Amino acid sequence: MKYAFPIGAALLAAGAVFARSPQVVPMQQVVPMQVVQQPQVVQQAMPAPQVAVVRAGADSVPQTTVVTVQQAPVQLVGHTAVYEDPTRHMSRPERRAYRAKVYAAHIDSIVRSRNYLFYPNSMQEMPGGLIRSIYADYFFFGLLVDHVEVHLPTERGITQYVEMLNFDSMSIRDYRASRMQWGWCVSFDFLDGSASYHAELAVSTVTGETVLTLITPGVTMRYAGWLWDKRMGDPRYRQLD
Repeated sequence: MKYAFPIGAALLAAGAVFARSPQVVPMQQVVPMQVVQQPQVVQQAMPAPQVAVVRAGADSVPQTTVVTVQQAPVQLVGHTAVYEDPTRHMSRPERRAYRAKVYAAHIDSIVRSRNYLFYPNSMQEMPGGLIRSIYADYFFFGLLVDHVEVHLPTERGITQYVEMLNFDSMSIRDYRASRMQWGWCVSFDFLDGSASYHAELAVSTVTGETVLTLITPGVTMRYAGWLWDKRMGDPRYRQLD
């Protein structure tokens, strides 16, 4: 019992020192410094992925698009070479026959388009009038999808007085086109105000000759010429050989 007090006093003193030790350790001062440093690391790492995304999006997509566009002309050149192959190994008679076949198909295409011009090189009053040559290239008769354009010379009477037809008509009636063994026969009616006109076209797919019979209120005219799908003076205009 004599040593109980000193031992108990010693234990109490040690317990008091151990209880005070967490307040003395400087852990609370280290933790705030770590918390302050973590936001700094996050702020420095954010800009890096933004720069990488912008460069990838700006550099990769335009390069792929440019390469695709540059390949188109190569394909067109190859198509032209294939078109010339059919006549390469043909004899001269076979080539001439092939050209005639291509020409007939071209005339068929023009007539079926219902969008063409007739250029006359001679005219004659019917029946039994004199045949006159036409050298001016601005005379034509046009059937252009939804209207007719007329600019043709005409004759009247024994004096052979030359007049001009020059008008457009938006009224087309009774259009008919028939494919014959020798070519095409096209006929239709149209109006110029109250005046009625009738046109008949006979188109040869062999020679290309086209005969226009035009019945007007005062005279019946017959024109010989040829068809084409472009106007005179057009940069793309080229008469077939």
